[in-house]
This record gives sequence, structure tokens and C-alpha cells, in this order.
Amino acid sequence: MRHAALALIAPLALSMCGARISLVEGESMAPTIRAGDAVVTLSQPFGTPSVGSVLLVESEGRRLLHRLARYEEGSLWMKGDASVSGDSRPVNSSDVLGTLAVVIPTSHLYRALRATAQFTAELPVSMSISSASGVSAEQGPKYTFGADAQGRLMPGAYAMWSVLLSACSDTLGACPGSYALRIHPTQFAALLPPVGSVGTPAQALARALRITTRCQSVGGSGAWNEASDLFTAEWSEVNGSSGLLATHQGAVAQGGVRCEVKALLLGSLPASGGSFTLPLSWGPV
Repeated sequence: MRHAALALIAPLALSMCGARISLVEGESMAPTIRAGDAVVTLSQPFGTPSVGSVLLVESEGRRLLHRLARYEEGSLWMKGDASVSGDSRPVNSSDVLGTLAVVIPTSHLYRALRATAQFTAELPVSMSISSASGVSAEQGPKYTFGADAQGRLMPGAYAMWSVLLSACSDTLGACPGSYALRIHPTQFAALLPPVGSVGTPAQALARALRITTRCQSVGGSGAWNEASDLFTAEWSEVNGSSGLLATHQGAVAQGGVRCEVKALLLGSLPASGGSFTLPLSWGPV
């Protein structure tokens, strides 16, 4: 009887204190907070959150647990610890539901349960890359982590490709100043679900990826440079920077650049079947 009473009293006490317990999905706050961790947030009725605080916010119908990076003209700009750049849109103070108080590390149990479950995204993932005139893009083999023999991903798994990029092969003409590797805007837009709909499994997958890119100069020191870290859920056809993976000066591109593009599946998909190809392009900016 005592245990039953505690089970009833504890949630009530948390609610009276303005506390909220949530289960984290996704790795945007890794390694501080991992997918599957439970977090306790406390409401903040007075004052304003301090920069560096981890906040639970609700904006445009979804909840997000990110770190407050800065204030700008009354808006709050957030950033995930695992991201190179901050969120693409700010939030308002009224969107803040609470401040992080405690992280309960349950991600290991979460991953163990996922590992023993069926694949929830039975979609073979591949990549294609097109190149403009005077440049070349050679796509290497695909490597996967957490996928089956058919290349189907489960949540938290990723596929990675190595690409060799070069430019300005026509030495008679002038070399453009810079080149860009990006998500192909028109081809990717055609893969997205209709507004307000999850769409087909392949269309749902198009919005459920985190894409990271790192590059190195073929003739340079060999050091890898982290080029980008973006989420396809935030991709916009009208915002060219939302699909930008890497940029290189003409002289560097002429000598050759090797990049690794990794696509990680965030969360689970509502259905299975079909396939998905991530379209990229390489050419002058």
C-alpha cells in the first residue's frame, strides 16, 4: 500500500513544483544528453533563463531540448551541443516550458531495447551526386553502422560515403573562386512529403536524417575539417544554406578534396518498405 501511495504522490508533487519528466529522442544534445535519456525540467516563473542553460521549449507544434546560445532583439537562439551551428529559427520567452534540472541516464537501456527490436526503417539508403561542367565527383563505397545486409537502417544507425571532389579541370579557362557540395535543392524537394503529412516511408525518411560532413585536402596536411552538421527536418528550398555541406576555394578544389558524408537516422518511422536516395550536387558557388 505504501508503494502505491508513493507512486500516486510523486507525480503530483512534481507537478506542483512545476517539474516535468521527458524522454529524449534524437542525438542533437550528445554527448551531454543521449537519445533515450530521461530528463527533469523545472518551470521558471520569474526572471529570464541564462545563456548556457538547457531549455525545454515548444515551438511550431514540437518540443525541443537545446542550449540557450544567445539573446538577440528579445528572441532566444538555441543550439544543440552536437551541432556545429545553432538552430535556424529563434524562439520566444513564452515558448520556454522549463529549464533542465536532472538528466537520468537511461539511454543504454533504450539502445539495448532498440538493438533487440525489429528494424523500424526498412528502407535501403543510398546516395547520388551530380557535378557541373568542368568539375568531377567520384563516389566511393558505402559504409553502414547499425544496418542489416540490405542496408536498412534502424534509429541511431548511419550510412557513410566517401567522395573525391575536384574542379577546374579545364586549365584554359578561369577557375571560379569557390565550389560547394550541397543537397541538390530541386531533387531533394521532390522527395519530401506534402505539407502537413508524413507521406510515404521514403518521404518520412527524407525529413528524419542528420547529415554531417568532414573534408580534407588531397595534397594538404591530411587533417580532417568538420564542414557541416545539419538536420533535414530544417531543410528549406528557399534557404540555400540549409542544404550546404561544404565549400572550398577554387585553388583547393583544383588540387582535390576528399569528403565523408554521414547520414544518421533520427527517431523511428511510421512504416516500412521502399528505398531512398540522398541527392547531392558539386559545382561552382
